[in-house]
Amino acid sequence: MISQDFLIDFLIFWAAVYAIGSVTSRYLGKRRLKVNIFYIELSFPPESFSSVFRPLGRIVGPLFKLGIISLLALSAITFIYMIQITISAISGPKVAGIVPVIPGVTFELSAPVLLSIFIVLVVHEFGHAAASTYVGVQIKKISFFILFLFIGAFVEPDEDSIKRLDPVRRMGIYSSGIFMNILTTLLVVIIALSIFPGFLYSPSGAYVENVFQNGPSYGILPNNVVIKQIGRYKVTDLKSLIEALREYRPGESVQVITDRGSFIVKLGPRPDNPSMAFLGVRLSSFPYYSPIIPLPSYIIIQLIELFYFLLLFNIGLAGLNALPMLPLDGGLVLSELLTIYLGNETLARKLTWAVSAPLALILVYNVLLFFLS
Repeated sequence: MISQDFLIDFLIFWAAVYAIGSVTSRYLGKRRLKVNIFYIELSFPPESFSSVFRPLGRIVGPLFKLGIISLLALSAITFIYMIQITISAISGPKVAGIVPVIPGVTFELSAPVLLSIFIVLVVHEFGHAAASTYVGVQIKKISFFILFLFIGAFVEPDEDSIKRLDPVRRMGIYSSGIFMNILTTLLVVIIALSIFPGFLYSPSGAYVENVFQNGPSYGILPNNVVIKQIGRYKVTDLKSLIEALREYRPGESVQVITDRGSFIVKLGPRPDNPSMAFLGVRLSSFPYYSPIIPLPSYIIIQLIELFYFLLLFNIGLAGLNALPMLPLDGGLVLSELLTIYLGNETLARKLTWAVSAPLALILVYNVLLFFLS
């Protein structure tokens, strides 16, 4: 359920945004900064990024057909997934299958989260802009916005120019954002594996974010260490650390081997279950991977978080936009395909909206289920 504290924070946030935005828009102009109730939009002139769009267009442009195929494949996968999680939620336990990306609400407000959201949005929208530039379509505006607490972005191309293109090029523009997210996902994996050879499959420890004051490890274990072993049990991640602690009882002293040396800790009782051993540390929920280059552990865990969020948000944004519903990219491509098949653009649009309406209800249901469950 949505708490009273959440509603208060929500209203305070938007009161501050509206006040600051109203003052700032006087200097930037309403074309650059638009502020309404629960909505703020920051726009940039496309000419500022022309040096980026042209070379990027030479990459995505020749791959239009591959981009369309990628969108169609992802569209089928996400459509089936949406139907499955909705049927499961209706017929079984009300468990949300979709987690909205809201920093500070559904995800911790941190530098890796905010940076990854920004990168993913830029990649997606620059993909559309680059593809449009490649075929000679003018970009009118590039904007980032916050609606309620949802962060988004969009590119506004010249619609008349798009209508004059052949269907393949139109679909190429629509699918280029998703295609760029897919390419970025592959690039992130390659970069992550080049820095962390065991990334995604071979973690090497559990990272300690902080030691609880007056807990069993207080004054013994430092913050920002990586636990490698507890007693005779090897620790590779959070799960293996929990399993290692189950082999001991409160009051026992154990050797904790970390990346900064070995320490002896007298275990205490867990606050929620006094019969189980408690180390007294808060661990990162992300697995720790040893890098090939020497870096401080607190920087390493930030990089790991960034890579994880980049993968998660790239896949999530691509999957959402691939759904065959208007005005998403998948719906635009579906409308083009139906137009080619039926030879009637008006009928194709109506059929696409007929598919979009129930899908939109399903999407809203799953988002509400997350907040109400």
